[in-house]
Amino acid sequence: MLVPEFNHEEGENMIIKQLTQSGNSKAIVIDKALLQAAGLDENALFQVVIIPNGGMLIQSVQATNENLVKSAFRKVMKKNHKLLKRLADK
Repeated sequence: MLVPEFNHEEGENMIIKQLTQSGNSKAIVIDKALLQAAGLDENALFQVVIIPNGGMLIQSVQATNENLVKSAFRKVMKKNHKLLKRLADK
């Protein structure tokens, strides 16, 4: 059963979800409507932070485009090759 809550002090929408069985594990099912309301799709990635003394925080994260990162790295290396080589040799 979903119980929507609104925290007026922090301005966050919150929904309480119950764990469901998924094979040998437990899962939190995120409905498509919730994903859409958050501006996410089925390929969204989530970061789970364990809070000491009980609890966890789940938030969506953006995937990095590995090709974009590699391309930027190559550009920086090419542009600053001599400087980086001198620093490495010290």
